[in-house]
Amino acid sequence: MNIAWLQLPDALDQARLPMPPATADFLQVAQLANLVTSLFWGTNDFYVSPENQLAGATARQDMRTHHAVARVADRIIGYAALSLPFEPTADPTAQPRTAEVRVVVHPDFRRQGVGSALLQEAEAEAARRGRSVLQSWTDNALLDPAAVGSGPVFVTGTSLQTGLTPVVRPENKPDDGPVTVRRQAPDARFAAAHGYGLAQVEVVSVLELRGAAGAALRAESGSSAAQDHGYEVVGWQGSCPEEDAADLAELLGRMATEAPAGEVERASEAWDVDRLRAEERAREGMGLTVITTAVRDRATGRLAGHSDIETFADLPQAAYQGNTLVHPEHRGLGLALLLKAANVSRLLRHRPEADRLYTWNAAENRAILRANGELGFVPVATHPAWQKPL
Repeated sequence: MNIAWLQLPDALDQARLPMPPATADFLQVAQLANLVTSLFWGTNDFYVSPENQLAGATARQDMRTHHAVARVADRIIGYAALSLPFEPTADPTAQPRTAEVRVVVHPDFRRQGVGSALLQEAEAEAARRGRSVLQSWTDNALLDPAAVGSGPVFVTGTSLQTGLTPVVRPENKPDDGPVTVRRQAPDARFAAAHGYGLAQVEVVSVLELRGAAGAALRAESGSSAAQDHGYEVVGWQGSCPEEDAADLAELLGRMATEAPAGEVERASEAWDVDRLRAEERAREGMGLTVITTAVRDRATGRLAGHSDIETFADLPQAAYQGNTLVHPEHRGLGLALLLKAANVSRLLRHRPEADRLYTWNAAENRAILRANGELGFVPVATHPAWQKPL
């Protein structure tokens, strides 16, 4: 087995045969990522095309991703994706001290030291680049497999489907009590063996959109936040209108530090309109369109909160809840539920082909989990964060 860092291609040149080595290598990485994800979820709802994976690794100025790969002959059997957050406007010596890592090994090559070797390489590279805290988000266990997705799509009836998806039914619903990870699941065992501690648990929930319209309309009509407190509900698809760009940039900057984080170390992020526009261009390059609902304070004309949903052109059946944030000066009025409900209605209008909406929420964020329940979201998986000081 040989481990080396990939040179990412500028584009995926698949028309030439034989393919350029950089293209062929990245295609193997992309296919392996999709294989492992589909085996956990039993669905193609989290498929990411190779083109979009490459754009995600190269197009963003606030995140740089590097791939170490484990190779046997010409076959890539595992990889470690090391993502380094950057503050574009910060002094080069004042960059975040964190990095994120994702280790993926083909099921047929697990428990042979491949993942450990890849993680060791990623940790050494992170330290070399001045990062001292490494973090990783993993898929841990399904809570309700029947509520998820469209069925197995990559592999059926083969040696690959051998208990790769831990399933556990919690004693408590996520909005009623503590949510714990399954410590015997592969991700938890691997994290513990390499010195990573549990820093946070997120609950993944899914909303079946074909039956969601009624609940969303009831939540919208039942909320008096806009009428009683002087707010206007606005929204858009794609790029933020120029008149609201500065306010949205401020809300996004707050999201980095005000969202519940458990023990996960987070750095502040400086957002302005230029950074917002750069993020929008990066999303466009990944085939990603954002549907946004916001509330404007009539007294000041400024945005007081927003909620956004991400959709992909090549994955029409699924959508993904992004940020939901209300400015601290406007909290306690029911705006978060109003924003989420109104944006579900907007999604139904703009993406009628979508079947499911996924959302990730900190287990300690009881208010949002209750709001999800009112809208009909069903908890379906646990998604823990692991953290290690280097």
